[in-house]
Amino acid sequence: MARHTDEVQALEQIEERAAAGTAIDPVLVAATLRRLLADEDPIVVDETITHSRVVQRHLRRETPDSYFYVQGGLGQGIAVALGVKLAAPDRTVVFTVGDGAYLYNPIVQSLHASQAHDLPVLIVVFNDHKYLSMQMNHLRFYPDGAAVDTGEWLGVDLSTQPDPARFAEPFGFHTESVTTASDLEAALDRALKSVRGGTTAVVNVAVSR
Repeated sequence: MARHTDEVQALEQIEERAAAGTAIDPVLVAATLRRLLADEDPIVVDETITHSRVVQRHLRRETPDSYFYVQGGLGQGIAVALGVKLAAPDRTVVFTVGDGAYLYNPIVQSLHASQAHDLPVLIVVFNDHKYLSMQMNHLRFYPDGAAVDTGEWLGVDLSTQPDPARFAEPFGFHTESVTTASDLEAALDRALKSVRGGTTAVVNVAVSR
């Protein structure tokens, strides 16, 4: 019990620090989602990769079948979320994903399936504008390599990619793009209301790390 209390207090302190800044820390995204979903029993499908521990720790999904981590390779997450919604039509389904993993998904086909089969889900993109996991692998395998010396991380930069939320516009879905912490809660709240009303929503969140 003491260990659990210490863990909860530690998480609360981390969340307080995340909420104090103007930039959007990934912790703030997960904690805000948890608060907005507190009155229901949502299902979270997670394909964030480098932010997965943040999502797990701060969304705190503890009931059975309320959290699924996408396994077996990138690009399956939206389809898994739609399958979960098909199996649990009365529960809110939230898909958390990094911008890199999002681009691995068949985005257009999956969003069309969401529309065609009436499967509204909330998609929250943790957008750090790069393949962070790829950069971490560079560092893991080549800690003294050319990328470290030159700062040129080949295949990592995603800053020129289109806004992830805009892929949903042709389908008439709800879209939001958020760059400041003060706008985050209201944007996620609007998106959740859209999903509860039967329309998929995509929220592109510019995270600080």
